[in-house]
Amino acid sequence: MIIAEERLTSLEVRLADLEVREEIRSVLYLYCRAADRGDAELMKSCYHPDGKDDHAFFNGTGWDFVDYVLPILAQLEVSIHSLSNPIIELNGDQAFVETHWSVIHRLKRDTKMTDVWNQGRYLDLFERRDGHWKIHVRLAVLDAERWIDTADMRRLIRDDDPYRSLMGQRGKGDPVYLKERIGESLRKDTALPDLWGPLKRGLLVPRIVLHGLGLIAQRSRH
Repeated sequence: MIIAEERLTSLEVRLADLEVREEIRSVLYLYCRAADRGDAELMKSCYHPDGKDDHAFFNGTGWDFVDYVLPILAQLEVSIHSLSNPIIELNGDQAFVETHWSVIHRLKRDTKMTDVWNQGRYLDLFERRDGHWKIHVRLAVLDAERWIDTADMRRLIRDDDPYRSLMGQRGKGDPVYLKERIGESLRKDTALPDLWGPLKRGLLVPRIVLHGLGLIAQRSRH
């Protein structure tokens, strides 16, 4: 009987540990959604009100960082934040978390598109207050950076084309906010007969020409 109780206690401790780790990971992932969708309320919910953030180009409170950075991200064609390898070290009501991040910022420059692709790590000190884990201190560390000239092939496809991918958006217009109503975004059954053919032909065209064609296609829609 004593052994069974000890096993149950051990299982409860392990379960509580896993629940904490999952809550911390959820905060990390929601931060990325908020940054890319321009959701200030969600992004601020990842920080404690007095939480600090040092991103090199900004150093201050996390909430002030949100107000500062979202208008800057809105100037981009797109931003994509993704995370990997979160290492969580728990210590009572605090946790030190190292998480690898990869971020693409797509800039439009005259006749070019450039992806500024950075990799680094968030070094976070999480704290549990009133039962909730949030960021108390964040230090962003840069490990690698590259600039890649590219072309946005989606601009060449008409808005009413049945094979056109749904475009991500900033704000509540993005399909992710439909949640359980996601079925409203589904289109009629169809299948593109030759997926790679148009892409291969497009790769034969210089990027500057593709970008110019994209601009013409974009203007013709307005």
